[in-house]
Formats: sequence, C-alpha cells, structure tokens
Amino acid sequence: MEMIKMNFPAAAMKMNVVSRDEDTLNALKAQSREERTPQKILDVYDELFFPPAPEDRPYTFGSIVLSMDGKMAYEDDPQGPLIAAKNLRNLEGGLCDFWILNVLRAYADGVIIGAGTIAAEPLMISNCFDPELVQARYEDLGKTTEAPVNVVVSFDGTDIPLGHGIFTTEGLEVAIGTSPEGGQYLKEHFRQEHILFGPYASVEEVDMAEIRRIREERPAAIPIYLTGTGKRPDSTVLLYILRKLGLEKLVIESPSYMWHLMSKEAMDEMFINYSSVFAGGKIAPGVFHSFSVDAHPHADILTLAVHKHQFLFTRQKLLYGLVEDNPVRDERTM
Repeated sequence: MEMIKMNFPAAAMKMNVVSRDEDTLNALKAQSREERTPQKILDVYDELFFPPAPEDRPYTFGSIVLSMDGKMAYEDDPQGPLIAAKNLRNLEGGLCDFWILNVLRAYADGVIIGAGTIAAEPLMISNCFDPELVQARYEDLGKTTEAPVNVVVSFDGTDIPLGHGIFTTEGLEVAIGTSPEGGQYLKEHFRQEHILFGPYASVEEVDMAEIRRIREERPAAIPIYLTGTGKRPDSTVLLYILRKLGLEKLVIESPSYMWHLMSKEAMDEMFINYSSVFAGGKIAPGVFHSFSVDAHPHADILTLAVHKHQFLFTRQKLLYGLVEDNPVRDERTM
C-alpha cells in the first residue's frame, strides 16, 4: 500500500480568524522550538506554534469534528469524517476540516490510532495527504520522515487487523502498544517481523538502553510495547517510551484515547471543529468516559475561525485541576 496524496487548494479553504487569545498564543510561540509557520498554514489558517514536550511524555493534541448537537458520527454510517464531508451547504469547509488533521500530522512525530479505526478503514494510514505539508515537514518543521510514526493501540491485540496495509507500507514506521495478554496473542498470530518489549508495569521497569539497542539491531522489525498488567495496557508507560525514543509531538486520532488521556491530565490541546449539521443519535465523544461535576477538564479557546457560515474551527488548550472554592448547585438540577 502506498501513502495517499490529495490536492488541498488554499484559496478554497481560506478561513476567517475571528478571535485569538493573544497572550497565550504569544507565550506558546516564545516557548516553541519551531522557527516559523509553513506558508500554506499561514495562508489558510493562522500562525501555529507548539511548546516543547514534557520530559516524561510527548506533547499531545487531537482533532475531531462534531455536529452542532455534539455528535461525531451518523448512526447509519459511523465514519467520523462524514460529519464534515456531508455538510452539503459547504463542501469546501469539509475539505478544510480534513486538512486541519493533516496539518497536525505535519507537526507530529507520532500518531495514536485505535485498532478499531484501522479495522473499519482498510486504507487507513496516518500520513500527510497534502504534498505541500510533506515538504513543510522537511523544510520548515525539521522532520526527517515523510509521515509520523503510526502507533496502533489495542487492549488485547485481538481487534487489530493484522493483515492491514499499514504494516507493509513502504517508508512508514509503525509500532503497536498493547497489554501483556495482547503481546501473547500477537506473538502467536502476527506474521510480520516484530519484537516484543516488556511487559512493563511501570515507568521504573522500562530499560530504554535495551530498547534502543534491540531496535538498532533489528530496524525492520515492528516494535510491540507491552505495558500494564493482564489485558489493561498503561498509557503513561507507553507515552514515556515514545517520548524517550524522541517523539516530542503526538497527534491522537482515537476519540476514546483522547478522553482517556484527559482523565490522566495528559491531553494538552484539542482542535475541535463544528459542522452545521445535526446528526442525532448516541455516537458522541466521551460517551463511555464521563467526568464528575466537581472534577472535569476545562479549555481556553486559543483560536476561533470560521469558513463561510457553516464551519467553526477552534484550537483549545486543556486545563486541569480547577477546583471551585464554594460549590453552588442550581436547585433546578436537584
């Protein structure tokens, strides 16, 4: 399987930025190691700078598109991109939504993809579809590969389509993150050359020198990182390994993983776009992972842009640990 390329015309996708949190954006720019924003991103969107990663994990950001009633898919065809693509009032805005994801892939060193996503999409590869962004990866963003590392995550390995083309695409680096039981399953069923690392129940158990040594000896083998215990992988350990391997920016393309990282205060930014359609139904982000009324993530909207009158594009910085000094309940909810 080859990496897909598409044409994204800048003039058709041009957004109108209507609000910027100048103080926060300037602070992020001052911290960033990026010297400039690629010209096409400036032409279509706005300046885009990310701060350095923490020492123990990559800096994380995700991109999703929601309907005006907060749904991320139609129940009769649950492909997420259709919320944007089926906005018949503004097809160019739908293209722009997909382009924003490609922008994040251009900045990213790695991508987290759920096993269910690649199972549902036989041609799924998280590369930059825009050739101009690929060029920007090399020339403006200091990357040395055409695409970020594709990291497939699974609880127990059984839901990974092991014959998927993602594992045989030339020029694409791939890794798998799963549990110890998932490692046993993959050891028995995965026919591609691979290496099992771990299992690691904690960060303290990880031997990065050993991981680097073995990877250098077998560069063609797909690394499989076993974390946690039983059928429950540990995302904290996986992110630690990825960070120590040099992945500083990670785009999360699994909505359930986004909410999981929020629960660990490890999701840094969300690029949430809103399409002016109404989907109804129950397919919504976070539906299986609710937060408490007294302890939940917040967000500051750093950038708000619009495309014509049918799409809103937001960049949001997530905030954690906010506590209300004197909680007051609205009597109407009691």
